[in-house]
Amino acid sequence: MHGRSFIRGAFILTIAHVIDRSIGFVFRIILSNILGSEGTGIYQLVLPIYFVSITFLTSGTMSVISRFISEERAKGNKKNMFKILKISFILVLIVAFSVFAIIFLNAWFIAEKLLHEPRTHLSILIFAPVLVIVTSSSVFKGFFQGVINMVPASISEIVEQIVRVSLTLYLLKLFSGAKLEYLVAIAIFGISVGEIVSFLMYIFFYKREIKIIEREMPYDGKEWSSIYIAKLLVFTSIPITFSKLIVNALDLVESLLIPSRLVTSGVSHREAMSEFGKLFGMAIPLAYMPAVITSSLSTTVLPAVSEAAALKKWEAVHLRINQAIGYTTLVAFPAITLFLIIPDEISRLLYPSSPGVGNFVRVVSYGSIFAFLETVVASILHGLGRQKVVLRNSLIWLVVCVTGMYYLTSIPSLRLFGYVYTFIFADALILVLNFLDLRKLTRVEIDLFNWVIKPLFASLAMGVTVLITHSKLLATNVNMWINLSLSVLPSTIIYFLAAQLLRVPYIEDLKKMIFQRTS
Repeated sequence: MHGRSFIRGAFILTIAHVIDRSIGFVFRIILSNILGSEGTGIYQLVLPIYFVSITFLTSGTMSVISRFISEERAKGNKKNMFKILKISFILVLIVAFSVFAIIFLNAWFIAEKLLHEPRTHLSILIFAPVLVIVTSSSVFKGFFQGVINMVPASISEIVEQIVRVSLTLYLLKLFSGAKLEYLVAIAIFGISVGEIVSFLMYIFFYKREIKIIEREMPYDGKEWSSIYIAKLLVFTSIPITFSKLIVNALDLVESLLIPSRLVTSGVSHREAMSEFGKLFGMAIPLAYMPAVITSSLSTTVLPAVSEAAALKKWEAVHLRINQAIGYTTLVAFPAITLFLIIPDEISRLLYPSSPGVGNFVRVVSYGSIFAFLETVVASILHGLGRQKVVLRNSLIWLVVCVTGMYYLTSIPSLRLFGYVYTFIFADALILVLNFLDLRKLTRVEIDLFNWVIKPLFASLAMGVTVLITHSKLLATNVNMWINLSLSVLPSTIIYFLAAQLLRVPYIEDLKKMIFQRTS
């Protein structure tokens, strides 16, 4: 367990996420073109049910396991580490089997009465049993996060994605003439098989980790009782679960409400499903690509902050906060610049049969930085035991989003753009609220120059390079793939060179990630 650190863990998980999301992003483009905007809309109706179920079953548990195991690891007490893992499994499996039964037995009601789309019925039946597997994997995942070993999650994610994509594309080709509802069900089946493979890999890595812990850690410390651990897990995970569930609950509300509100605005049901698919199945995944990095940071910063806080090392806590926020803006600003300058070109290239996606990408990108930062700040607060604060602010966020969704989406001149404006405002609001609490708790200083100003200036240099290169290549009528490649790659190099010249400290940390073992 020596040599494991926040920086190295974030780097490993980031590389895995980049590979995983790159495969997934390419697959999503292929899938969207196979299913079309209507099929993508149906697919997007099913996913929120799946993700809400997973969030309810795993988010709080995984974060709590990660936090308490990291604290016991810092104290050198492996007795409680194994006991926390054991009690967690018992609790989550009881809940997981209950949720599986409820969804499976009420699949038709969910499809017909809640989603108002009977074609989602088969997909719901397929994903319901795999919830038990996903829940079990989350316990292992929380354990590995707690011991700051990001290798199992990294490898499992990549293998899961490869299996999912390969199987789904093979089956879609095999049954290419099937009805739309069966094609969507095949995509959901691919997700299920991938989760099973991932679970088997976690078991393999856990057997290896046990040997390392047995060899390197003592049995020091007071052993907690099973009842105490159960209460600790339940009562600590409830606020985290509900704060994260709110985000997925919004996805579910979007599926239930937005199509009908679009119909109210004057479009047909088919047009509503098509626009819904363009925004939520194409534009938002594209504009939120930097989340590959921010999700890695939010995952690794929680146990790192918990461990430092448990040992009262507040300078280390400040360092982790600065690194997490700094890396987020370092990666997010150049991506946002691209999506603001050439969203139409990128969207037409990726989604040739779905015009209008670029307009959504541009508007979503304006406020995406708030979402990226909020994810990281909320994770830090969870690591510091401020679950109730995050839950309170998440409820405010939900109320704002649902209100805007209901009233603005039905306005013919706004429609989905009205809702986009709403969740941008809501993301900014919750970021401010969460950060104010974080600053009050930790006294961390706002590093405006390194967090915002320097990355923005470097992004400006990148944007100018993109504009000049892209416009000159357009005059030569070169292939658009070549045009974008020759526009984006050199401009990315310009960005990092500019960041280096501006002495953004997180550029130096990149070298530490790769070459050094710093804590």
